[in-house]
Amino acid sequence: MTKFLKAMFATFFVAIIIFGVLASILYIGEHRNPPPAAVFAYYQEDIEDTHVEDEDTPVLNIPDDLPPPTILLPSPTPPIDEVEETDEIYIPYEPAEYIPEEPQTCPYTVTILLSAGGDATLGGDRRWGGYHAFMREFDDSGGNHSIFLENVAHIFYESDLSIVNLEGVLSDILYPHMEKEFIFRGPPHFANILAAGNIDAVTIANNHTQDFFRRGYDDTRAALTYAGIEYFGNEFNRIIEVNGIKVGLFGRRIWNDSRYNQNMIRNSIQYLRNNGAQLIIAYYHWGVERENIPEQYQINIGRFTIAQGADLVLGAHPHVIQSIEEYRGRYIVYSLANFSFGGNANPRDQDSIIFQQTFTFYRGALQPNNDINIIPIFSSSVRNRNDFRPTPAHGEEAERILSRIERYSAALR
Repeated sequence: MTKFLKAMFATFFVAIIIFGVLASILYIGEHRNPPPAAVFAYYQEDIEDTHVEDEDTPVLNIPDDLPPPTILLPSPTPPIDEVEETDEIYIPYEPAEYIPEEPQTCPYTVTILLSAGGDATLGGDRRWGGYHAFMREFDDSGGNHSIFLENVAHIFYESDLSIVNLEGVLSDILYPHMEKEFIFRGPPHFANILAAGNIDAVTIANNHTQDFFRRGYDDTRAALTYAGIEYFGNEFNRIIEVNGIKVGLFGRRIWNDSRYNQNMIRNSIQYLRNNGAQLIIAYYHWGVERENIPEQYQINIGRFTIAQGADLVLGAHPHVIQSIEEYRGRYIVYSLANFSFGGNANPRDQDSIIFQQTFTFYRGALQPNNDINIIPIFSSSVRNRNDFRPTPAHGEEAERILSRIERYSAALR
């Protein structure tokens, strides 16, 4: 009897397990894909509030003839003429107008437009009339620094690099100074004249930036830095970046073609190249004042500089225009003449130039070209005196200045 009862209990227990498994399978199958909410909403009216004992549970009465569930998908937008009038606004899709892209310069090609002017003496010698005339122009303008270069500022603004020769000291000191015929000085704030005229850099390698010894020299450099003007020359070889190109600048006072000067030039160029300069410009203070044909030593040094790897040679000091020579595909501008020169209240020769050259680089390498432009100017806007405002020449006067340069340049061919 005991064995029979044990067998009955075992059979009953197994039956319960089998029944539970089957019930679970049936439940999962019924609830795996429940009817969508839309179906329940469709038959919302058939919901009756019935109660099972004490539980407030609504019972859903679904008819036996329930149609298959319908899956509601968004319908495509009908044509505009079939849309019924509603409060909604239908905006048909319209493709954007095709605008072709403008042709762009190859990113590997870079150009640099250089503009160079000559002697800029901001102030002058207090013992001579030029200084007092310069200060009078400044005072009459109400202390406006921009008046001196206002007639040429647009030229330098449109350039990528603008250079002049700063021939004088910017300092408030009056003594001590060198004992010589002319000592040039202006107040430190005159550096703002250069900034207002869009000058980027100046050479300080000349025979006047040390007229007030080391103190005046250091004051000048500080004034330029404060005004945002780069300087180079003498012991300062500079590399500045222009349009992503490293431009090397150096300047020297050159009075002969000695081995000493040649070594200085060679070392400066080598230093700039070793430090990544892709374009090298030399600016020399040389020659004889008021002479329109360069000295032989200038020619020798200019050509030597090109042979050592410089890409352009500029010159100043004669205060008049001189020859322009092309040598080995590079240019030597022997004298840019006066620019805004406070050292003379009324110079006899006001003819001058702004020299421009466009340098083209492809993949960082300078390309051969002779893209130069010579802008004839006067060092004053009036002819009967010096108002220290360089002004472009036009018409016959411009042609006359250009013909002078051509005549002087022919003498070197």
